[in-house]
Amino acid sequence: MKKMFLAALLAVTIGASAFAAPDKSINYHIRHQFSIAFNDAENVSWKIDRHFVKASFVLDGEQMEAFYNNEGDFLGTSKTFAFDKLPKKALAIIMQQYPYPPYKLQECIEFVNGDGDKNYFVSFQKENEKLVLQISSFGKVELFKGDQRK
Repeated sequence: MKKMFLAALLAVTIGASAFAAPDKSINYHIRHQFSIAFNDAENVSWKIDRHFVKASFVLDGEQMEAFYNNEGDFLGTSKTFAFDKLPKKALAIIMQQYPYPPYKLQECIEFVNGDGDKNYFVSFQKENEKLVLQISSFGKVELFKGDQRK
């Protein structure tokens, strides 16, 4: 179940789009949870997807996103992350298996789920192919297969 939500969240965060929603169309429970958890958030904008709701905001000068399912449960947060700050083990593997060129770094994201587990997602472009890697906080590197529901 978490993989399904994570796949949908990653898809939106790395380039898919959703439609903007006015603040009042967002479930009260979600808005309330958000205001408690991210009390100092600025420039908040909301987007609704059929699987989740995303709040984009600035907190302490850093652009972030918070995700909730449509029932109002907190799923996690994401923010961009510096590639060179990934776990050293992961950097060594990535640089060996996905060298520049032909792999061009597109985006590096830190995702912390609702349970506090941290993973990183790194996307690369190679010609017309997009590749996304999932990296654990311990440096394990896996090819992210995305939403595997059919």
